[in-house]
Amino acid sequence: MNALANDQLYYRIARLLLRELGDLGITFGRFTGQIRSDVNRAEEERRLLDNPALVEALGNPSSISHSWLLSRAEMLKTPPQILVTNYAMLEHLLLLPRNRSLFAGADLQFLVLDEVHSYAGAQAIEVAFLLRKLKTRLGIERGRVRCIGTSASLDEGRLDELVEFAEDLFGERLGDPERSVVTGRRLLHP
Repeated sequence: MNALANDQLYYRIARLLLRELGDLGITFGRFTGQIRSDVNRAEEERRLLDNPALVEALGNPSSISHSWLLSRAEMLKTPPQILVTNYAMLEHLLLLPRNRSLFAGADLQFLVLDEVHSYAGAQAIEVAFLLRKLKTRLGIERGRVRCIGTSASLDEGRLDELVEFAEDLFGERLGDPERSVVTGRRLLHP
């Protein structure tokens, strides 16, 4: 989902890595259909700097840090340490030979699916196979990747079912539901 990818990248990841942590040089990028294959860094930077909410979230910079890889060409030349994408684009990335460099030497340590409750039926099966395809491409053995599924819409009373669902989706063993499911409560500020 592009809207979710944008929100996560712009207002969470970019803000954290570039503003709150002081740009430690951790590279990141968004590889979705919204990043045209022919766009260059300068064009994408201008587009981002025309977004007042984003500029404010980043602390009003006059340019975008080079830690944020803005074009497909940049990401294919030097793959980001954090890649934000969606399942449709991941399928595309894994299919086309021109994208092989994005995965060359990749050390996948975390796999995060946001809004995990939205994966159901045929879509969940397709995503599960896609994640297995990714791990196979990278030569990752079972148990080596930390899998994280987030949602604000899951029933805490069904922990066993949540873990079983996540294990099927990620193709990984998660273990004890009491330890592998982290819950929280939203408290309203007075």
